[in-house]
Amino acid sequence: MGREAATIDRAVTSSATLDPMSHWPMATLEALDICAASLAPSSGRVLWRAPAFDDLVGGAHDTIEALCGALPGLQVLLDDLDDDLVRPLDCGGRMLEAQLTRRGGVTVLRLADRVAEAQARQRHLEDRERLLFTSRLLSIGEMATTLAHEINQPIGAAANLLRGAVMRLQRQQGASATAEQASLLQALQRATEQVLFASRVIARIREYTHSHTPQRVPVDVVALLKVCVSLLDWECEREGVDVKVEVPGTPLWTMADEVMLQQLFVNLMRNAIDAMRGCPPGCKALVIDARPEGPQLEVTVRDSGCGISEAAEQTLFVPFVSSKPTGTGIGLNICRSFVELHQGRLWFTRNEDGPGTSFHAALPLLPPADIQKLQEESKR
Repeated sequence: MGREAATIDRAVTSSATLDPMSHWPMATLEALDICAASLAPSSGRVLWRAPAFDDLVGGAHDTIEALCGALPGLQVLLDDLDDDLVRPLDCGGRMLEAQLTRRGGVTVLRLADRVAEAQARQRHLEDRERLLFTSRLLSIGEMATTLAHEINQPIGAAANLLRGAVMRLQRQQGASATAEQASLLQALQRATEQVLFASRVIARIREYTHSHTPQRVPVDVVALLKVCVSLLDWECEREGVDVKVEVPGTPLWTMADEVMLQQLFVNLMRNAIDAMRGCPPGCKALVIDARPEGPQLEVTVRDSGCGISEAAEQTLFVPFVSSKPTGTGIGLNICRSFVELHQGRLWFTRNEDGPGTSFHAALPLLPPADIQKLQEESKR
């Protein structure tokens, strides 16, 4: 209210020296959209009201008595001799700030709804935050494209070197391979698989920055989950995690982008391993479950970790917010985007029969008849 005082004071002084019914000095207040009204206590009349004043009070009141009915406590302020003090005033259960200015026979009542102003400021801050967030996403997209191009070259070189090492070792082994040589060969083959997987992820990131449309093909989720578990077996062994895969003996098909689904399941499994990092040995259990649920298939990744607090739950899928000291806060957000791109749903539940958390991904289930039809069409 302080910045309006000079303008209002000049308007009140002008109206006090003229006929009390002269409204033209108050046109300045209307132009500034100030929430004020001029009162004549001697006659009990409301001489002038700004449109903003009527909007805030909830109607047009021509007498001070009617105005006091809409603003309980106004009469007490009018009877008070202290001017220019900001006082609380009730307006139908909503608390306003009121200030009186007296000049001659005219009293100006100014009202301010600080709650509405705070809400407007909050909306402004949220709009600005969304703008900054969008700008940050665009910058990340540009960085991702550059990094994908630069990282793919050394990854390709590493893949070629690993392939060469595997081929040379296979030629040297023959039929008299020792257990140590067989183990070394297996480790090199796994390393090659990991490098090739990283290359496919990098390629997907480059495509993802340009298009959000996945490349859909029939994918056996049961087989894919087994591959994902095999990619993390060394990490599970190092962390002492007991892994159990509970999947049906028959395939569960869905139309999906295989690289996206593999990245989804691997990220969920790694998060589960991270959640159990502080658990004592022998208490780390990772259960991978897949089953049909009506027209969908549901994959569950369950851990026996510390669980998710209520505070962390509020920002679980919020980008760039992470409870991990070295986390980026975009992993789960990307996972949910991948699932939703496949017309699915990603959510979590707290384990009822023990500590830990379960993440669930529901995806459309492709009937066997559709799989057979697609296979026949591919042969043509």
